Amino acid sequence: MESIGTSGDHIVFYLLRMKFVDRAEAIPDDAQDVLYYTLSVGHHTGVVDCFERALSVPVESYRKIAALFENAEARRKLEGVFKFGEIEIGKEHIGVLLPAARAALSTIDVYDAPGKTSLPLEVGELDYLVGLVDLLLKVRDETNVYLMVRRG
Repeated sequence: MESIGTSGDHIVFYLLRMKFVDRAEAIPDDAQDVLYYTLSVGHHTGVVDCFERALSVPVESYRKIAALFENAEARRKLEGVFKFGEIEIGKEHIGVLLPAARAALSTIDVYDAPGKTSLPLEVGELDYLVGLVDLLLKVRDETNVYLMVRRG
């Protein structure tokens, strides 16, 4: 079994853009209790999330990007994927994550200007950070969109 951080290990971002709803006309009587329970705890029986693979980042690159997040809450959110195996990023997380991601981008200067970090990421890793910002903007700007982030 391969441990986290070894070659070939990635963090994958999935973008939810649509839901499939099973519109069965009749629910059997013996399933009514299950239906009422799932609705009471906030689950929707018969709704299937359709995820689109949007970004795949090698684990070590993901760790480097998370380390650039100076906001501890934002960094903790991203690092949650290592503790829980997956995290969800919804509109309620954008207020912390998007400014942190933009701040991380603003510290990077390929021209070595005073006060800037001299490229803490490889060129491809910079593309991952820009891709993350793009996904966060989609969550912010589009209706009913969120991200599922998983080790893969």
